[in-house]
Amino acid sequence: GGGLLGLEAAKAVYDLKMESHVLEMAPFLMPAQLNKAAGTLLAKKIQALDIRVHIGVKILEVVLSGEKVVGIKIIENGEEEPTILEVDMVVVSCGIRPRDELAKGCGLELGGRGGIRVDGGLRTAD
Repeated sequence: GGGLLGLEAAKAVYDLKMESHVLEMAPFLMPAQLNKAAGTLLAKKIQALDIRVHIGVKILEVVLSGEKVVGIKIIENGEEEPTILEVDMVVVSCGIRPRDELAKGCGLELGGRGGIRVDGGLRTAD
């Protein structure tokens, strides 16, 4: 994933002198934290480190040979035909969602992407 933890994992793999790829479903990196312009700029910086970034990716399946992972079948952004990214190892870091059910049940105002809305001093409207 192209969130904070996924990018840290990709850098750790890169530091081990292994080829590293980031697969992100969203149209830019760190979509929960950044807007498109910042996420696109971040992707360029990550790619400059020789970490390959794939955005807007749909992951179709993990390709196995026996019990060993040998690839990830994906559809790249804008492509119609799937491709297989050959891999020796997969590190998964995917999806964060705020657990805001209690706040919602109490009538607290929620943010546009979930979570509790706060002001500049981290205070709720309550």
